[in-house]
Amino acid sequence: MRKVFLEEEKRPVFPEGIRRMVQGSALYDSSCGDTARVYYADKGLYVKEAAGGSLCHEAEMGRIFHAHHLGPEVVLYLPGEKDYLVTREVEGQDLCHLLDNPLLLCRQMGEKLRLLHSIPGDGMPRSPSLSFYRQGVQENKETFEKYVMLERFPVACREEALSLARAYLPGLQQDVLIHGDACLPNMMMKNGKIVSFIDFAVSGAGDRHIDLFWALWSLQFNLKTEKYADDFLDAYGRADVDEEKIRAVSALEALG
Repeated sequence: MRKVFLEEEKRPVFPEGIRRMVQGSALYDSSCGDTARVYYADKGLYVKEAAGGSLCHEAEMGRIFHAHHLGPEVVLYLPGEKDYLVTREVEGQDLCHLLDNPLLLCRQMGEKLRLLHSIPGDGMPRSPSLSFYRQGVQENKETFEKYVMLERFPVACREEALSLARAYLPGLQQDVLIHGDACLPNMMMKNGKIVSFIDFAVSGAGDRHIDLFWALWSLQFNLKTEKYADDFLDAYGRADVDEEKIRAVSALEALG
């Protein structure tokens, strides 16, 4: 993850409680998006800053993942005009460092997602993914994002995507715990095993095929080939995989 050292005059002004936590530490900007700022304090803390109210779901899901030994500790969630979320650093490297060993990569991802999806979603906050999908179908914009297409599960055009979306959206479940953005940078490995997920903005009770889609997309994007899709699906376990649902999720994502 990119980290840019912040000189004293460029350090953000945090609320008092967080300022005490990071006092005396070197601070780095580790942001990778426009909607939030992420800072790393070399005491082993990440501080996320975003619009007021926008980090409440992520904080709650972070606590749930940590309780299942699948995520870092949430140290503090501080709501207000701006939201702040402080989490412990996860030791290790994200899965992008395993690109030279794709079979191990696929096995690790498949087994860890299978473990994650063994946790029932009953009583948990829902992943916002299905709400996003419903909104995209209802608004029926001209959007068709080809970059999310999977070579293995192609969707030829916007009309086909809309047809798939309308056919399969009612059947997508919210029955298991999902990450919601199961891409390589969001899984951390140490000593040859995935030890943690990170970034829980779209996590919650959801349909396993959302995670399966993003895992396959991330493998295809990073490895520049889709030929390892079968290895990943074999490692996950075919019994609970509906490939047409993966294709439908691809269509739903393409509709924006």
